[in-house]
Amino acid sequence: MPKPTNHHDALFRALLDDPRRAAILLREQLPAALAARLTEDPPRLLDGTYIDEHLRDTQSDRLYEVTLTGGKPALLYVLLEHKSAPDPGTPLQLLGYLVRIWTRYAEGRATRLRRLPPILPLVLYHGRQPWSVPTSILDCLDADPDVREWLRDLRYQVRDLGPMPYPERSADPAVRAALGALCAVFVRDLAPADLARILRDLPDGEALERQVLVYIVRHYAITETQFRAALAAAKPAREEALHMTVAQEWIERGIEKGIQQGIQQGIEKGVHQGFAQGQAAAVIGILEARFGVVDQRLRQRLAELDADALRPLIRRAVTVDSVAALFEPPSAPPH
Repeated sequence: MPKPTNHHDALFRALLDDPRRAAILLREQLPAALAARLTEDPPRLLDGTYIDEHLRDTQSDRLYEVTLTGGKPALLYVLLEHKSAPDPGTPLQLLGYLVRIWTRYAEGRATRLRRLPPILPLVLYHGRQPWSVPTSILDCLDADPDVREWLRDLRYQVRDLGPMPYPERSADPAVRAALGALCAVFVRDLAPADLARILRDLPDGEALERQVLVYIVRHYAITETQFRAALAAAKPAREEALHMTVAQEWIERGIEKGIQQGIQQGIEKGVHQGFAQGQAAAVIGILEARFGVVDQRLRQRLAELDADALRPLIRRAVTVDSVAALFEPPSAPPH
């Protein structure tokens, strides 16, 4: 299978590629009448994605084969919509995906084209705004009532995870944590207790645990200090070990933010005067990404340094244990 193209997709796959958790999520998120038609056989993950290339950063998908009561097969297409707001193009895009699935299934064979399996589409959405897009392509058609009588209703189900209380997202802690992590990505000023609740539900030592931790580091508007505090509240015995598993992610995030700020500062203040100022901004950006807002005294001290003095501080900013340690002399290597 191709590697995930973004962190939303990676977390989505980490959750749904596990057959047991996929079965739990599908039964919980499908309408009760449809869920009741599924047998106890686990869903079988099928290879392939049906999303257009230009939508890969805002959507992820998985396709399963399930068995219905009565013995007939059906396909269950799950689409994760991770734009921050509902996309009016979803009904039309989804219809296109269903056509691609049926086309691949039929392989041009007449017997299959006449007996296509039903596809049950399910959209999971975790954006900021409530879902407001029609759930049927029929509702998008500009047609008179007498014309509509000739049309079949192609409808999909939407479970808007955002407004759903955290405990109701799933009865399974791991599924609940992964869905909670996806939803919280758009929450500003996320309460420490809410972050700790997600971390507490993660299964110790499983791949999904690290996947969620990386997702949080990469996408949440929190500092490294806030992250460690949540880890300490959720899993005190494993705080240090869990922090170390994503230490490199914090370093890369700090460097990226610092470089962006430094470049912007350099552009704004001019190439000639802005080189040292840009380096100072890079140091500040890394420190703030890791520890929170830097005080004015440190900003002034950095502003007084030249480029040669600032250069080694960029590397120190990504490795020190605290802001105060930035100007401390490096520890001597052990003999």
